[in-house]
Amino acid sequence: MGFDQVLLLASACFVAMASPGPGVFAVVSRSMAIGSRRTMGFIGGMVLGDLVLLGLAMSGLAAVATVLGDVFQILTYLAAAYLIHLGVGCWRHATNAASLPSPSPSPSNARGFVGGFAITLSNPKTILFYMAFLPAFVDLSHLTLPDTVLVALVVGGVLFGVMTTYSVASATARALFRSPRALMILNRTAACLMVATGLFIAFR
Repeated sequence: MGFDQVLLLASACFVAMASPGPGVFAVVSRSMAIGSRRTMGFIGGMVLGDLVLLGLAMSGLAAVATVLGDVFQILTYLAAAYLIHLGVGCWRHATNAASLPSPSPSPSNARGFVGGFAITLSNPKTILFYMAFLPAFVDLSHLTLPDTVLVALVVGGVLFGVMTTYSVASATARALFRSPRALMILNRTAACLMVATGLFIAFR
């Protein structure tokens, strides 16, 4: 792949990944509730999920249909339940301004990783990107091994950069709210975002 192709690929990934969707809203709401550092595991799970979908796209649509056919619905409900659980916990603890970063016992990065992975694999927007949009820019079925590694690095790097930017910006916005009332409102806003995203994923 030439530099122009890599730049085009990175631009396409940036536009698609930065646009609002369940993954973005989940990262923003988690970062508002528990801070950017504790959201890194969640973002890592999203990156792995994207790389899995990229690999499936390289294998062809038939493989994707076979692998995700029955698993898709299960992942959808698991991702939705995870976000709703976090949202409810965040709302319950919103009145305790002293526990600023955490809605409950802080969700571990391991659990966040699983949640991010599940949300990515159950997100139609992400699946559509790899099955229809990305192949318009890169012939995924005829890549050499070095090109495959390069595409994976570009996809993973752009996604990590975009989601980390969202996370840091959301956590920084939270830090601007110092009064107990402002923190309570922010916590409840984050809780509503998480529950709404979970419900959207479950019932779309």
